[in-house]
Amino acid sequence: MSRAAGKSLRTDVRSRSGGPTAKVSPRGRITQIVESWFLTEPLLFAAWTMHDVVEQPQVATIRVGRGVIEFNSDFIASLRRDELRSVLSFEAMRILLGHPYSRRMPKAELSYQASNLSVQECLRTRLPIPRAREVLGDESFDDQYFEFYYRELDERSTDEPDESPATKQSDDDQMQAQNDAAEARDDGTEDENGGADGGAGDSGARGGGVIDGDSDADGPGSQQSHTAANDLQSYGDPARVGMQNTWQWENDDLQRDEISAAVREAAASDGWGTIGAAVKEQLLAALQPKLDYRGVLRNFRQSVLSVRRRLTRMKPSRRYGFAQMGSRYEFTTKLLFAVDVSGSMGSRDLEVGFSIVSRFFRYGVESIDVIWFDDSVRCDPLTLRRARKAFKVTGRGGTDFRPVINYIDEHRDYDGLIVFTDGYAPVPPKPKNRRTRILWLFKNEATYRRSHQSLRPLGRSAFVDESPR
Repeated sequence: MSRAAGKSLRTDVRSRSGGPTAKVSPRGRITQIVESWFLTEPLLFAAWTMHDVVEQPQVATIRVGRGVIEFNSDFIASLRRDELRSVLSFEAMRILLGHPYSRRMPKAELSYQASNLSVQECLRTRLPIPRAREVLGDESFDDQYFEFYYRELDERSTDEPDESPATKQSDDDQMQAQNDAAEARDDGTEDENGGADGGAGDSGARGGGVIDGDSDADGPGSQQSHTAANDLQSYGDPARVGMQNTWQWENDDLQRDEISAAVREAAASDGWGTIGAAVKEQLLAALQPKLDYRGVLRNFRQSVLSVRRRLTRMKPSRRYGFAQMGSRYEFTTKLLFAVDVSGSMGSRDLEVGFSIVSRFFRYGVESIDVIWFDDSVRCDPLTLRRARKAFKVTGRGGTDFRPVINYIDEHRDYDGLIVFTDGYAPVPPKPKNRRTRILWLFKNEATYRRSHQSLRPLGRSAFVDESPR
């Protein structure tokens, strides 16, 4: 169980029979439900434990996005145990269906409503969220998928007046303010997040509780009271919480790959719990192909691009014309590639690792610094400006990630660090250097599955799949 983020609220919790029990914090209530599903609902349990769970009072009810589950303690405290179980199961199924990690739809409220319809068709909960036939008017709309419902809802909303440019700009500004506030919050709460503290909801085969409850869709910067957010009815109301609960949704191949891996494992071990056959088919049909680490490397390079400004007389200033020099911007990036040369890394593993270094030059990287390490950094950085076929390395001892973390703390000018490893080492402390982004690149899928969860607080993860493409 992870530590509570912020001040822990205490509240009376009712048992299933309605009687009072010992006081348990909202986070504790979530954890109790999740832990109860460790054996009975392994897939829903897996969906929650691949996320950090954070108390966030500026969120009206509960939402998922960017690998984090944020909840309002007042909202959680207001629910009976069966209602809370249903809400958690609803969010767990939303994760398994991949809605928070697919391409963001342009209309937030319709996106949230389409997601709710899709999840409700899977779980058939008793939460105050309507079925598709009740919204769209026909049984033929049962058991469809998210994009189908979004398209139907969008077509039926065409009779409503379009958003004016001013209204659209206001929405964009609101979402940007939410994003800025959340990023500021991340600096103060990351250390307190707990990946294993989430909870799985009522995962009956097309059965369970019902969702509805969230107050106004104000962003994290709002000063409003969230007393009304304790209303379960507002949780499922797209007009009230649709924008707030979907603004973190974005295309994320890494998260979708983790979800697909959990579904594959459930299919291989018959770990579905009480999930029904129709939902199994939908989850299996939505499986992502295995992660292409080549795409991860390209995306990582894009995410750490630096912008260098250079004044030039060849371009006029936007404000003063040719009376002042204009600006030219060059996109550059400085990468550090650290290769694990411990005794557990075979010669073939090292060949693969150093071949990946050469691959970066195909992605437009002008130079890259390479170091290798076991229980210490074994060399000065080797700066490469072109692909290289052979490397002579020393080391082959035990593995310790701390020297690499210490290295980027001492050399803070790197935009990104890629650590190629098998993960056989204790988890290091977080770097003091918050500028350098980290990608853990495991030598194969087996080592990735074993270690990537524990290294998540330090950066993203991927594994090398050498299968032909």
